[in-house]
Amino acid sequence: MIPQPAAPQSSAQQKELASQTTAADTVLLQLFHDSIGLAEVVVKGKRTPVANSRWSDMHPVELVTVGGANGDLYRALQTLPGTQVQGESGRLLVRGGSSSETQTYMDGMHVLNPYTSTGINSPARGRYSTFMFSGVSLESGGAPLEYGQALSAVLPLETKDRSPVNKLGVNASTVGFGGGGTRAFGRGSLSVNLDYQDLCVYDRIYSGRTDFKDPYRLLTVSTQFRYHPDEATLFKIYFGYDRTDFSNYEGEMHADDAVQAFSANKEQTQARRLFGLGEDNIYVNATFRKSVSGGWNWFAGAAYGFTEQKIRGVSLSGDVWMERRKELHLKVKACKRLASTFRLDMGLESFVRCYANRYQMPDAGAPDVRRRMNPTVGAAFVSATCYPVEQLKTELSFRTEYTSLNRQATFSPRFSVNYYLGDVVFSATAGRWTQLPTDRLLVQDGSLRSESCVQYNLGVQLGGEERFFKAEAYYKRYDRLAWIGQGTMEWAEWLSSDGYGYSKGIDLFYDDCALVRNLEYRLSYTYNLSKRKYQDYPELTVPQYATRHNASVVLKYSLPRLRTVVGLTERFSSGRPYHNPALPGLMNDETKPYNSLDLGLTFLPSKKVILHASATNILCRKNEFGKVEGIPIRASSDHFFYIGAFITIGKKAAYDVSNF
Repeated sequence: MIPQPAAPQSSAQQKELASQTTAADTVLLQLFHDSIGLAEVVVKGKRTPVANSRWSDMHPVELVTVGGANGDLYRALQTLPGTQVQGESGRLLVRGGSSSETQTYMDGMHVLNPYTSTGINSPARGRYSTFMFSGVSLESGGAPLEYGQALSAVLPLETKDRSPVNKLGVNASTVGFGGGGTRAFGRGSLSVNLDYQDLCVYDRIYSGRTDFKDPYRLLTVSTQFRYHPDEATLFKIYFGYDRTDFSNYEGEMHADDAVQAFSANKEQTQARRLFGLGEDNIYVNATFRKSVSGGWNWFAGAAYGFTEQKIRGVSLSGDVWMERRKELHLKVKACKRLASTFRLDMGLESFVRCYANRYQMPDAGAPDVRRRMNPTVGAAFVSATCYPVEQLKTELSFRTEYTSLNRQATFSPRFSVNYYLGDVVFSATAGRWTQLPTDRLLVQDGSLRSESCVQYNLGVQLGGEERFFKAEAYYKRYDRLAWIGQGTMEWAEWLSSDGYGYSKGIDLFYDDCALVRNLEYRLSYTYNLSKRKYQDYPELTVPQYATRHNASVVLKYSLPRLRTVVGLTERFSSGRPYHNPALPGLMNDETKPYNSLDLGLTFLPSKKVILHASATNILCRKNEFGKVEGIPIRASSDHFFYIGAFITIGKKAAYDVSNF
């Protein structure tokens, strides 16, 4: 529901109220306008209420009960406007941008690797449980300039500030088991969680297209410490570690570069090799928040991400690909309301990165190919928010970055305006965002410039108690994209920043809880036209991952007497573009449209037990995600089913089960 604008105040914004009990006592109240924003927030928890969406009150449980989400946050978000279905990768793509253009932040700090590692054409999942977070938001267009290195979108996640109740829980499912809980004390708490996933049993029941030797295994250990010595101070530390292992048989490839192995279709070849992956992933996050006298709010944070991956049989039998990524993210910021109608936010941050890869040929006499780089990005940002009149909010922001690798500086402005007219809100945003090219390209040529995207967004929304509608049109212009020249076998020598492109479209969303009792349905539609000349595309063309039309219908029907929630999700997208050599032009043909009908069922036999089951693509459609030499690219499995039980142990806590 969109809050109504505050009633007009006097110029001093103060009222003195005489006490009714003692004539000498006086109560002084200082009243300010509420800081209401209209960023492109799609889902946001109650911790930070905003005025832009009725679904801003969505609880994480509501996300994981989306039909076919299988408990994965990123799959649930793919039902929202602006996103595009990625059945073969599982990653989040927003408004015509690649998955690398959408960055995830936890408590304001960057997450280096938010997805699990999988095999070829196998969808990844988010590394972090949705239940960890009190706030989940998707900034699908015109994100605040506090968040850098993201051309298209950012996904800010907020963990719970407090967990005052002792709790313990366990869970078991068709893909693994786990458990954990929280120990509360005085002014803090300590939470620990352990999960183990093993597809050994699942693969025997339904193996799909992947011929495993050692099925997928994932061990995850995480912990979070929270401490609030007083109401104005909060300190949090999060630590997570996971280990991934699996091996499966794949067809033989003939590629000059190991990077190409990830995008080719393996079904077209007959020779077999053993593809094996092992990965270690670490993420540490520490944040400090403090409100001090004078109205200043301070934030300081540090995050460290580490990923080391080793793949055998990546392109040829016996070859080895090793990749290591490190990142240290440091940030400090402050904000203060300087007047009742003016607020100032500012901050500094730095990304210190290290990337290295190594490729070993199966021939013992062949030299190893090694590459390494250490880029550092320093940034400063400032934002001024002003309310010139009661119904109008304006925001002017600036961000500047300096990259050590190419010794270049960038400057990015952003301007947004929101106008409130009763229950109707009009919004407009224009700005510039920058991001370094992907590591695998940047390590080959450190002189590549930061890629640039200028965005324009114009939207309107109408909200009420039980219905919400929003529409937004957007245009994105890309410049300085990394581009690979043609006509030579020396790929790195032809890398340049001469790529460019655009993406434009419209997002529509409607949410209704009033049509039928106990029924909620959400309708989402996105039209997108995207073209690029970048990477190995020699001319302006539609990239392989972009689809023109994307739509979803999400239904949730509650049966209170049966303590059951039934979820049904219908996902549709137009065909993926691919290059057909029999036709003129580039990326000149399309696969058949994508369609998946997914089902979810959540049953609560008691307040401490949750049973959840879900299944994807129950109509058994064989979806395609492009073609290579006429052979369709399909996901490793057309279907996925999940059955899980979550049990709370203890007398007080319920529904949070084994998570923080």
